[in-house]
Amino acid sequence: MSASTGPTGPEGVVAAIIRDDDGRVLVARRPAGKVGAGLWEFPGGKVGAGESQGEALRRELYEELDITVGACTFLPHYRAAAPPGIDLAFWRVDAYEGVARGREGQEIRWGLPDALPDLPFLPADRPILARLRLPSFYLISDVDRFGEALFEKRLVEAAARDALLVQLREPWPASRLRAYAQHLRALLAPYGGRLIVNGDPDELVGAADGIHLSAARLARVDTRPVAALVGASCHDVGELRRAAAVGCDFAVLSPVKPTPSHPDATPLGWARFRELAAEVLLPIYALGGMTTADRVVAEAHLAQGVALRSGIFGLKVAGSIVS
Repeated sequence: MSASTGPTGPEGVVAAIIRDDDGRVLVARRPAGKVGAGLWEFPGGKVGAGESQGEALRRELYEELDITVGACTFLPHYRAAAPPGIDLAFWRVDAYEGVARGREGQEIRWGLPDALPDLPFLPADRPILARLRLPSFYLISDVDRFGEALFEKRLVEAAARDALLVQLREPWPASRLRAYAQHLRALLAPYGGRLIVNGDPDELVGAADGIHLSAARLARVDTRPVAALVGASCHDVGELRRAAAVGCDFAVLSPVKPTPSHPDATPLGWARFRELAAEVLLPIYALGGMTTADRVVAEAHLAQGVALRSGIFGLKVAGSIVS
């Protein structure tokens, strides 16, 4: 997907996110003789003169993979570390015909998102790997409000529909958080759900699949906690940049809309959210007054998706939560 700056501005390049029925993603290895030979990438190529991005995507995937692409969707929030002079756009392939093969002699591979980071990728594509590992909904617990029995019932119902990322956030001592985290992990495991605990990393590391840092804890850490997934709560561009510098896998930015839990907080609004999200390549969830219906507008404003608390109760997801 290498290119150079043209006389009329940045050169357009398109890349494809192609999944199979098992959730695996198709990647290709750049062959000898090309820039970045031996490195892995998401398949695609240059947008030709007079072509739309969709037309270029269909042509490139036919030429490279011998597949005929049908419906496809632009992913504005899938932003890459593109070199200067490159306008790199990612698209999701929703339907195609044929059996993918390396038509130009390149090696191709199907891999689960959690395994892809082990491959040597082009630097431009590597930020996309974090997004592929995360769903569109980040569910935050509200056990004290609803009680363990009702919370767990609704959580299992949601997990049975789609794989979930759940944050255990309760005002409990670390011992209780650790014990309940292990219980929730067992509930989520049959459905492929993952659990993150909000609390002191020194006390809770290993209790779940990851750690979520409050804004106060984020300000105090100098290095990334030892965990498979690390998230952080942010409210401004300084906190977002710190989350990225520390090595967090994602952030939550709030409040986007008015919320009863923080009535005195000034909402960011979607326009300001997009401005802040554009400052970092970090996947960012929108929080504050969110419902599942806000996912589409959130993604259009560069969000990974939406974070919800009480929204888990009555959660109804149309289609896959992974974009």
